[in-house]
Amino acid sequence: MKRTLNILVLLMISQLAISQNTILWKVNDTINDKTSFIVGTFHQFGNSFVDSIPEIKASLMNSELAVFESVDKVENTRKMIERRETSLEIEKNLKKKDLIKLKEIAKEWKVDLYKLKPLEIRWKLQQEFQKVKCKTTKPSDKFDHFDKYLQLLAEKNKIKILGLETDSLQLSLIEKENKHPSWKKERKKISAWINQMTTDKPNMNNCELANKYRKFDLDYEFKKECETDILILQRNNNWMKTIPNLFRTKNVFIAIGYNHLKKKCGILEQLKNEGFIVEPIEINPVPNNGYK
Repeated sequence: MKRTLNILVLLMISQLAISQNTILWKVNDTINDKTSFIVGTFHQFGNSFVDSIPEIKASLMNSELAVFESVDKVENTRKMIERRETSLEIEKNLKKKDLIKLKEIAKEWKVDLYKLKPLEIRWKLQQEFQKVKCKTTKPSDKFDHFDKYLQLLAEKNKIKILGLETDSLQLSLIEKENKHPSWKKERKKISAWINQMTTDKPNMNNCELANKYRKFDLDYEFKKECETDILILQRNNNWMKTIPNLFRTKNVFIAIGYNHLKKKCGILEQLKNEGFIVEPIEINPVPNNGYK
């Protein structure tokens, strides 16, 4: 009896260890005999990172439906931004030296700086920092967005795709969560990120999550309560109006940001509460995943 108990304890500890070292989860509906998968993404990782994890592609290819946060074409989002009126507020609010540096950083961006809102510029700089300084993408990558690469694979393999929301809704929620910040509120943050992008000694603490993610050294904090916010809690609750029914009728593959899987309000815990069996899929990390 004691030996059996010890084995059970070891199995539980082993399962817990795996659960903190994976980004891929299996979700079973035993009543309807459906098996689905959820991958928690870090949006700024490139296609070479995804290609280094064959379990993700295998899960996608075995699914009838692929679901993403949004399936809007990037080109359409750019067109939406281009329809905005040009604003000269950026010249009024940024120091001249910062504006010069920003234009150099943004020379490959396919959107007009003069049509971006201050919060969008700050977010774009943060994303660029992850890709360039934290090296979440490689120069050889053709795709610099984890989710969009998976969407392409789904489309190429004629797997039906579905978006949980639109890009325009995402942008509006980001604005709302940040209380529609003005240039007065954002300019210091933008200046700080410009400095991080151009200094020889950036603060590499900003790469902590990216480094943990590439090693699958993650803490899902399943017992922790969520903060009351729009970008995680509200969106999770909105998505849960759709996801359970999909899982009961099809074998589904879902790719959403890793943060949406964390804590009690996360999609994984909410699915457990709906009666689904949620299990981690052990992934053997490739050394450095090809990244340095």
